[in-house]
Amino acid sequence: MDKVDELIIAALKDDSRVSLAQLARQVHKSRTAVESRVQKLIEKGVILGFTINVAQDEEAQQSAFLMLRLDGNSCHLVFPKIYHYREVIHAYSLFGDVDMMLEVKYKNFEALMVLKDSFLKIEHVNEVVVNPVLKAWR
Repeated sequence: MDKVDELIIAALKDDSRVSLAQLARQVHKSRTAVESRVQKLIEKGVILGFTINVAQDEEAQQSAFLMLRLDGNSCHLVFPKIYHYREVIHAYSLFGDVDMMLEVKYKNFEALMVLKDSFLKIEHVNEVVVNPVLKAWR
């Protein structure tokens, strides 16, 4: 990662909705070059997603942790296929029996099961274990 990548990341942290054209002007590179750099940062797992903070009714959303078992060392292949799901809050690559852990928000149990089924259809995902959160203290 070089200085230009650091400038891109800083600009995206400030405003994740900035257009590629505006971002290119900020870092003094072409839009195509910036788009390529952003894509590489995503593929390398440096950029994990683009988020916004929205005020919402916390009671309407429930939390769960999904434990994924994958084929071999394939977190880097699976993450690009799951990061766009709005339900995924955080994604972690782990060492041990579980390869990837996802923190998700969902409205009801049926929606959680639909999400689980959609993850099971992703190449390299062998198993998804659902762990709904009963109580969160912090």
